[in-house]
Amino acid sequence: MITAQTDFALNLLRDGEFNSSTILSPISISIALAMVYLGAKENTASQLRNTFAKDVSEEKIHAHFSSVLNLISSSNLNVTIESANRAYFQNDFKLLDSYIEGIKKHYGGEFEEIDFYQASAAAEKINKFVATSTHDKIQNLITPDSINDLTRLVLINAIYFKGEWDIPFEVGYTKDADFFSSPDNTKKVKMMSLSETKFPYFESNECQILGLPYKNQQVTMYIILPRERFGLEKLVKNMNATTLTQILANKSSSKVDVKLPRFKIESSFNLVPTLQNLGITEAFRDGANFGGISEEGNLKVSDVIHKALIEVTEEGTVAAAATHVGFQNKMLVISKKFTADHPFLFFIADEAQNIYFIGQHHG
Repeated sequence: MITAQTDFALNLLRDGEFNSSTILSPISISIALAMVYLGAKENTASQLRNTFAKDVSEEKIHAHFSSVLNLISSSNLNVTIESANRAYFQNDFKLLDSYIEGIKKHYGGEFEEIDFYQASAAAEKINKFVATSTHDKIQNLITPDSINDLTRLVLINAIYFKGEWDIPFEVGYTKDADFFSSPDNTKKVKMMSLSETKFPYFESNECQILGLPYKNQQVTMYIILPRERFGLEKLVKNMNATTLTQILANKSSSKVDVKLPRFKIESSFNLVPTLQNLGITEAFRDGANFGGISEEGNLKVSDVIHKALIEVTEEGTVAAAATHVGFQNKMLVISKKFTADHPFLFFIADEAQNIYFIGQHHG
C-alpha cells in the first residue's frame, strides 16, 4: 500500500505545473477517495482503486487508512496532525445502512448530509467545519458559486500539521540570500543555516536528499535538491516509488552544512481535472455507479476540493500533516554542503513512509 500511495503522490505532483510553488496532502486526498471507493461498484470502483491504490485489495485499502487515521489521532508521532476529511451528501438522498456502517467502522463517521440547494448556507457550514479542524489556518475552502442545483456529492480535504525540528535553526544566522527560481528570475529570500550538523543524507549524480527530523525523529521533512539548478521537473518525472524507497534506504547520518529558505506555501485545487488525467473518469459522469452509497441511480462526484498550507521556519513547520541512522566515525569528516538556493521537492513522512505532504518550492 505504501508503494501505491507514493506513486499516487508523485502522480498528483507531476500533473501540476512546475513553475510555481505547490503543496498538497496525498494522504488526505486518498482518504477522501477511499471513502467514495467504499460505495463504488464495477468500473467506477476499478478506476478509483487503480489510481490511488493500484494492485491493493479493498480490504487492505480500508484497513490501511483506518490505521493511519488512528495514528494521526494518537500522540505517538510527537507532532500535531489534524485532518478534515468529510463527504457531504445532498440530504434528499437515502444512504444505504451498509455504507454508513462502513464509514463509521473505517473512517470515524466523517460524512454529513447537507442541503446544496441552499448554496450559501452549505458553503458556510463546510467552511466552518474546515476552519475549526485546522485551527483557522484554512479559510473559505469552498464558495457558493461552486455549488449548484445538480450538486449531490462534494469531497472536502484539509489538513493541519505542526512540528518542531529536532535540531532547530538559529534565528541569528538567517540571512538574505539569492534564490534562483528560473533562468530569468532571481529572488531574495531569508536563508536559514546550520553548520556541521548530523542529518539523514543521501547524494547521487542527479540530486541531494536531506532529512530534517522533527522532535523524537518519528516524522521527517525530506528536501530533494536537484544537482541541475533548473532540473526539478526532469527529476520528478523520472522518479517513482521504487527509486524513492531505494534512496531513503541508502541514506546515512552525515555532517551537513545546511542552507534552507524560510517558506510559506498555500495551495487550493479542484482536483477533478487531475484525477481525470490519472484515470478516474466514470465517478464524475452521469453513468457513475455508486450503488454502494445509495439505491438512487443519479449520484456522481461533482467536485474534489483540496486546500493545504505549509510554513517552514527556524523553529519547525506549520502546515495546514524516518529514521535517523546514527554512527560513530573516528576519522576527520568534512561536512557535506546542502544549499537549497534553487527549486526543490519536499515531503513530510513518518517512519512507515506515509507521505502527509508533498510539494515543490520555487522561491
